[in-house]
Amino acid sequence: MARTLMGTRIRERRRAKKLTQTALAKTVGISASYLNLIEHNRRGIAGRTLIALARELGMQPSDLSEGADAALINTLTEAAKTDPKSGPEVDRIEEFVGRYPGWAKLLSTMSRTTQEQHETLTAMSDQMAHDPFVSETMHQILSNITAIRSTASILATEDAIPKDMYERFLGNLHSDSQRLSDTAQKMVDFFDREDKAEPNAPTTAAAHDFWASNDYVLPGSVNPAPVNSPQTAPILRDSQARFAALNDRMPAQTFAEKAGELGYDPIALSKAFDVDLMQVLFRMAQMPSDVDFPTFGLIEVDMSGAVLMRKPTPEIALPLYSSACPLWPIYRAFAQQGQILRAAMDMPSGDRVLSYALSEPLGAKDYTLPPMLRSTMIFSADAKVVGKNHGAPILAGLHCSVCPRKSCEARRVDYILA
Repeated sequence: MARTLMGTRIRERRRAKKLTQTALAKTVGISASYLNLIEHNRRGIAGRTLIALARELGMQPSDLSEGADAALINTLTEAAKTDPKSGPEVDRIEEFVGRYPGWAKLLSTMSRTTQEQHETLTAMSDQMAHDPFVSETMHQILSNITAIRSTASILATEDAIPKDMYERFLGNLHSDSQRLSDTAQKMVDFFDREDKAEPNAPTTAAAHDFWASNDYVLPGSVNPAPVNSPQTAPILRDSQARFAALNDRMPAQTFAEKAGELGYDPIALSKAFDVDLMQVLFRMAQMPSDVDFPTFGLIEVDMSGAVLMRKPTPEIALPLYSSACPLWPIYRAFAQQGQILRAAMDMPSGDRVLSYALSEPLGAKDYTLPPMLRSTMIFSADAKVVGKNHGAPILAGLHCSVCPRKSCEARRVDYILA
């Protein structure tokens, strides 16, 4: 499996703009032979060279970066899992993303929209069945309808009704009709409230889109767009405030230099900057692209397993909606809160990544309730990080349906290519 398709994307874009390798290399300030190696995915690029190539090709650096490929590959892989009977060529997704990035983005957007609509409809169906307000309101509506029907039946079939009783029936009919109208209006208002978020909507999607579009760093001079969903807003606000604190306590360039000296060891960095370990993990994963620093991916989950924040890499294309590999140390960290875990993982692609996972309690302590926990895992396949001996690696995967390790005891669903 190719580690990145950045070169393929550069080649396709160059050809679309009818540029020769020699002409593009000259404007960027590199040799044509070096550009040829880049386009055949034999050399990686970053920093000024990446920015210059993106500028000459009329693209954003993030559109060429490894993370963009990984995000598209992950989304399309998840889409393939929803309908395996169609026979999608899962083993050629990377080639498709590299050759046709525009179509890949379109399919990714359509897949995400479909998933969001499916989850919203499922949640609304569940709400109709179990929400106490809906249940009580429907009971009131049915009761009013029954009363109106009974009264109307008497008035329609009985000829000799005393005047006082006739007037009482008419009064009952009017009051029951009014109650029915009021109750139905309450039901409409309940589902039409503008300030009510979609029930069980994928609340982290907006937060994920914000960070992915900004290369996982907070723009210094740009105010983020307001988030309409009151469920999503706290997640995004918390992560933005956290990044601002990272920049204050651990400036990127200073942190990169110290990390290189300390062998990218989170514990040593925590002591050097006098900050807690969780802050160090997020700092390592959220470094500006123009700083020379190994690429670290990140995933943050709560105790339900919901993904709160994610930064995929080519080696681990993280899930947005579905569950991940249960062998990842991020889940084991819940049982050892406060203890940072380090584990090497061998992925089915042949890539080895080194991961660090840590869970910590949130909020105030309570005598009657256990603490709320969040667990975070960062990981990197960079040789500067993985190069040391960190013990026997875990044979992990991404998700059972796309993992070929058929003998794994943690398997939950069948491999879709079996």
